Amino acid sequence: MNTKILYIFILIVFELYEASWQKSDSFNGMIQKIFDRYEKGQINFFLSHPTYWYVLFVAIKLDIHNFWMIAIIFLKTSDIVFKLWLIQSKKSFYFPEIKISSNLIYTNTIVYTFLFFMALD
Repeated sequence: MNTKILYIFILIVFELYEASWQKSDSFNGMIQKIFDRYEKGQINFFLSHPTYWYVLFVAIKLDIHNFWMIAIIFLKTSDIVFKLWLIQSKKSFYFPEIKISSNLIYTNTIVYTFLFFMALD
């Protein structure tokens, strides 16, 4: 049980890190932060998603391949692909100024922690 709590705690820390560098008052601000991170280097962009790598590590290490773990990996992969699409679209599309709640960015922490907890059972 203690290792399960440790795994979940590490996931929460990584999710909070990801949320902190993406946090913005608007959708455009969030896209700009993602774009800035990508412009620093593609490797830096991919390393800025530690929960993706952490979930893959835990899934392989603990040999977990249940529905919940596959759902997390699918959602995390879709998230990164969507961000890459936004980066490419930023150059050719205009995104209207959409205000977002500052707490909305932390929704991922709650959702992924719950899914991860279910996957570890």
